[in-house]
This record gives sequence, structure tokens and C-alpha cells, in this order.
Amino acid sequence: MPAWFWLKLKEVHLFGAGMNRRKMKKGLKRALLLWVIGATLFCFFSSGVANAAAIDRRLYSELLNFPTDRKIVEVYGVPCLRIFLPEGQSISYFCRFVKYFDRDFKFYRQQIALINRLEPMAEVGGTDNLSTNVNFIYVPLNFSIRPQILPERIGNISNLPKFVLIDLDKQCLGLYQYGRLIQLFPISSGIQGTPAKKFAILSKEKDHYSTKYDNAWMPYALRLFGDYYLHAGILPSYAASHGCIRLIYENAIVVYDWVEVGMPGEIIKATLNKKNGQPQPQKLLPTQDLPSPQKLPPTNTLEPAYRDLFIPKF
Repeated sequence: MPAWFWLKLKEVHLFGAGMNRRKMKKGLKRALLLWVIGATLFCFFSSGVANAAAIDRRLYSELLNFPTDRKIVEVYGVPCLRIFLPEGQSISYFCRFVKYFDRDFKFYRQQIALINRLEPMAEVGGTDNLSTNVNFIYVPLNFSIRPQILPERIGNISNLPKFVLIDLDKQCLGLYQYGRLIQLFPISSGIQGTPAKKFAILSKEKDHYSTKYDNAWMPYALRLFGDYYLHAGILPSYAASHGCIRLIYENAIVVYDWVEVGMPGEIIKATLNKKNGQPQPQKLLPTQDLPSPQKLPPTNTLEPAYRDLFIPKF
């Protein structure tokens, strides 16, 4: 109880001798009512402050310089802003022009690639295999929050030193140590389907070439079962391979170095997302506590020659 409450209670007792019991009860009830109102207001405003703190205002204001619908949505527990990419652009290209990302370009680029399950170099409407048909990306507004795509802990594998979980529905791969998630990576699985089953890593090969699909290069290949491998490749934000599991090149190196021949894993599957495999926002977050775009000072850091590059083409 706050100090003023006890002072009020003391006041009631001091003058209690000259007051009847009814007045004493009335004073006590009033003090309790004031305390309840104060506690409620404190919780309400504290909650509002927490929500506002979850958004990086500096990043938010800078991203408003790019094509966006300005709606803050929650994607896998992370507040995000949807940014539209014109034809010929990619996550890597976009990130170069966000001054906020200069502090750790690779980290921010990889986190955006994760939540979108998209190869950073894949170009919108590209003409080769390094392309994607999506035209927008979700950009996190708080990079300290890990996307809640796969479970942080799995009890029934807590006795296993290492385990690989691949979720075809969420197009994501998780590395687990004693049941605890330590790494999370986006994937692209088979366009005609990849079998959902338990597996053990059968072999590792840094420079593997397919004997089935025109001698296709499969770097950092891990054989799961049969002709199915986990290897580096292109992620267009949806299932697109012949059946293997693709990882972004630098992520494939991490996974390759981490896994051991014989270690267990499992591929699980539900209904694949029908919107090109892109993540869908869970809810629209309130924006009344955020600065209005009209009131923001100009923060465009692009060179004059590049300022028109991010205008969507219709």
C-alpha cells in the first residue's frame, strides 16, 4: 500500500474516538477506493509505455521514407512494418539505404530474411533463379525479439545433445541443444512436397553435385534420407525446390559445421500457407502512441540520384 493510504488510515484512527463506527467505515472505504483507482491507472499507463518501448522509434521514423502502408503488424510476436519493394530490388538492396542498419548490416539483413523466409539477394520479378514474385517484406521494428516461429523448448528431446527440427508449414529450421532452441533459419522445401519424417544425418559433403537433376551444385550438402538433402540454395519465400531443403548460403555453412553424421532430426508438416508461403500478420498493433508521419522531420538519407528508386511500380 502507498504511504498516503496509511496516512489516511491513521487519520481515521486519530479521530475515530470522536466519530461513530459508520463514519470510520466510510473513511476506510474511501481510502481503499482511491488506492484501487490509482493502482488501475498505474497499470494502464505502464502497459502503454511498455507497448511504446517495444517499437524502435528511430527505425520506425526512417522506414516511413520508403513505400509502406504505415500499419504496424505483429508477425510471429515481432512488431513489423510492411515495406513494398519495386521490381528489381531485394532485401540486400533495400538494407543498403537504411542508415539504421549501418551498425551491423549483416545481422539486420539476416533477421529480415528470417522473418520473410526470403533469400537476401532474391530480386523482385527477376529473370533468373535468383528471383522472387513477392513485392513486399516485413521489417522488424524491434530486433531484440526473436520471432516465435518454432518452440523455444521441446521437452521430449531434452536428453539429446543436438537435434534438427524442420517445419515445412512455417518454412523454417531450428537447431536444438538438449531441447532448447539455439538457432533459427529460413528454408525453402520441395514445390511438389518434401516427405515429413524422422531422419538421421547420413553424410556430409561440401561440394555435392546432384546425380538426378542435371548435375546441379548442392554446396554444404547434408543427406537426410534417400535422394533428399539439406543444402545451400535460393529462398524465394515459398517452397520451390525439387524436394530438397534449401538454406541461405551463409546459414548452410553454420548448419553444416554444427551437425554431426548420425545426429537425429525430424521434418514436420501441416497445411502450407497459400499466400506464396509468406508470413501472415497475426494482429494489427495500436499506433496512437507513435509519432505521426506528418509531424516527423525529414530524415531521408538517400543520395538525390537514389531517392526515386523505392517508388512502387504499378
